[in-house]
Amino acid sequence: MYKQTGTQDVAKLLRSIGASGRLVGFNYIVFIVNKILQSPGEHYWLTKCAYPDAAKHFGVKPASVEHAIRTVIASCWDRHDHSDINRVAGIQLEKIPTNSEFIDILVAYLRYGAYERS
Repeated sequence: MYKQTGTQDVAKLLRSIGASGRLVGFNYIVFIVNKILQSPGEHYWLTKCAYPDAAKHFGVKPASVEHAIRTVIASCWDRHDHSDINRVAGIQLEKIPTNSEFIDILVAYLRYGAYERS
């Protein structure tokens, strides 16, 4: 079983990999990751569920949610040192993660903790 996480845990994790709370997508990611963590075992498709749910919650269009999330990911990736995001991913990332990959990395880290790799 995995530990319970909340909004603050998601926000702290995002900040630890370089995401700024000033970016609109920051709140969208927190919302989506929390939704996924609250429904273990359920498939929560980003394009069919997550983006529309977040868009409705925040009063924007799903395309805006998708774009804002990409902006947050790019801001994290644009840092010269990728060690923090690699630590959370558990692997050495060779390229910028997609929205789906990024959300999956965050969810897995929050559910299962840091990866122990030799």
